[in-house]
Amino acid sequence: MAKRKKSQLSSEGKTELAKTIADKGQSFAKTYANIENSIAKFFRWMSSWLDRLLFNQKYGKIVALVLALLIFAMIDAGEQNGTIFDTSKTSQDIKGIPISVQVSDQAYEVSGIPETVDATLTGDLNDIQLAKTQKNYQVVADLTDLKEGEHMVELIPKDFSSRIKVTLNPSTIHVTIKKKVSKRFTLGYDFVNISKMDSTFALEDPQFEQGEVVVRASQDTIEQIAFVKALIDVSDVKESGVFESNAEIVAYDQSGARLNVDIMPKTMKTTVNVTTPFKNVPITIVPVGIVPNGKAIASYTLDAQSVEIYGPQSILDSINELPISIPASTLTADISIPMPIILPNGITKSSLKTVNITIKLEDSVTKEQGEVPVQYKNLADTLNFTPVNSSDAYTTVVIKGAQGVLDGITVDQLEVYADFSKITEPGTYDVPLTVSGSNKLAIYELKNATIKVNVINKK
Repeated sequence: MAKRKKSQLSSEGKTELAKTIADKGQSFAKTYANIENSIAKFFRWMSSWLDRLLFNQKYGKIVALVLALLIFAMIDAGEQNGTIFDTSKTSQDIKGIPISVQVSDQAYEVSGIPETVDATLTGDLNDIQLAKTQKNYQVVADLTDLKEGEHMVELIPKDFSSRIKVTLNPSTIHVTIKKKVSKRFTLGYDFVNISKMDSTFALEDPQFEQGEVVVRASQDTIEQIAFVKALIDVSDVKESGVFESNAEIVAYDQSGARLNVDIMPKTMKTTVNVTTPFKNVPITIVPVGIVPNGKAIASYTLDAQSVEIYGPQSILDSINELPISIPASTLTADISIPMPIILPNGITKSSLKTVNITIKLEDSVTKEQGEVPVQYKNLADTLNFTPVNSSDAYTTVVIKGAQGVLDGITVDQLEVYADFSKITEPGTYDVPLTVSGSNKLAIYELKNATIKVNVINKK
């Protein structure tokens, strides 16, 4: 392909182009000069106008007043927003600062001082954050120069930075100062954390190094003390034998609230004899309700005839059997059922949790047992009685149950008594009778539910 030839200006064209560029440059320079002159004239006019306004006696005072009001408004708004002079100034609260009391604890009892106080800190944010982080400040109630009586005491913030303003709430408190007195109290005790001890263990009464302690407090507080106790922690009891402990000594008021008093000594060495008393007792059943369909329990068998129970010896001595209640109204045929063993009050553990009971039913029959003597109870010491009818000294008991059960019941196994607990003065009364029998498989009723008696005063 043939190469294109570059176009070239003639000498006349170059001269014409240079002239055009020169004309445009002169036009731009003239336009810039005109704008510059206009701006200069505007500022000269503004300067002349301000000079006439500011330095004219007629308007000078008005201008000065307006400027002063504007500056005052700006400063006031800045202070309210915390942005004038100190842009980092702020306020933060600290809750629950403990109050340190300066007083002779040995001689005086002080009341009315709250445990903590709140504070508002105002100042530089960095100073406030540093104080809250280090927590080396305190609030002091100085009572060293005060005597007995009631006083208004100013709380003093200490160890805060001098650049922080501290406002306490409350800043003053009402305190009462009373002189302490001493009194001796007999020491009682409570076992604590018994639930953490094996339930088979029994704790005997503890032995103390001394039976009394000295309590120091104001006379008013001393009079509130109902009892002083050693709190014996038995959570570490692991075996029977002698257990030793340093028990904390505390004082309580009548409602069981702790009292803030001085106790000497504060703790007491105690020894407790730990035993594992138990007793083997037979298991019996007690039907509750009536077997339906004219039936009765003829016999029962247990997969365990007895059970070992654990508890304090005094409670064990009062227990001769462990009864298990059977819902008789649910029995419709021979049955074998597991029943839980319910422990009596004070018994902590048993060797069995449940027992399997096999029950046999038979037809229910009725038997009358006459000549059962009527006994009495709860008769006042100042009273005596005689039956209106001499025959009422004895009564007849109607017994219902399986034939084999009734055949084994004798008069000696029956108890009928009259309860005189509601009779307080002489007169003639119908006294209700109550009957019971040692064999729990039978049902006992009375032909006559009451007897008529004459009650007289003893001579």
